[in-house]
Amino acid sequence: MNHEALSVAPPPDKRCYARSHYSLTRQIGAFNDFKRLFQGFTLAEILITLGIIGVVAAMTIPVLIANHKKQEVVTKLEKVYTVMNQAIKMSEVENGAVEHWYMDCGISSSPTCSTEEVKDWFKNYLGKYLNITKIVTNDTSTGILIYFSDGSIINMPRYIYDIAYYTNEKAIKNSVRGKNTFLFRFEGNSTSAQKKTFEPYTYSWDGTREGLTTTSNQYACSTAENSRRALCTKLIQYEGWQIPKDYPIKF
Repeated sequence: MNHEALSVAPPPDKRCYARSHYSLTRQIGAFNDFKRLFQGFTLAEILITLGIIGVVAAMTIPVLIANHKKQEVVTKLEKVYTVMNQAIKMSEVENGAVEHWYMDCGISSSPTCSTEEVKDWFKNYLGKYLNITKIVTNDTSTGILIYFSDGSIINMPRYIYDIAYYTNEKAIKNSVRGKNTFLFRFEGNSTSAQKKTFEPYTYSWDGTREGLTTTSNQYACSTAENSRRALCTKLIQYEGWQIPKDYPIKF
């Protein structure tokens, strides 16, 4: 006669039981600690305490978030400033002095280069030295958008030298000058102080700290309603790549 083998369940794992018991003990202990924390307090006192904690959190959390956003902006600004100027120097080693390979594409009111010419020029002289993901023509066909690996973007117009820097892709559609959009200039064949470098926009600046924030200059980084805030990049650089307390834009 064949006898089927009886299936015998293995004995419970004592280690598993010990771990479960230890975990339960810790949870009970934590609950008892919580109870002891509030022993001797009335419900009203507990509610008042929780309310105070809520008020403090409501006051401090927005400040922490704003400070984080500020730091994110200045970090990206300093980074793009550094990598662009490094790219110019590396290109000069391979291609000679910048004034010999810089392309004159006219002025802002009358650009003479096509977007494809600007794209080819950028790829040949700067693109190979930068960590970029793509280069496309912008929506208005007035220049090219250069996407960096950190998510930021520069808009190089058909006349090349006035450059808008976007901290992220959302800024292209919802641009706020001095908050998510900042101006730089690249004048490879200029005789100005910005010659051969990628620098913050300084048109109409008188060279003083006051000149960066005055309400009498429409290009200044000011609170004036008609302010173009073109000098906000320079203000941040002037302050050692920090956003000063008198900065006109809230984060």
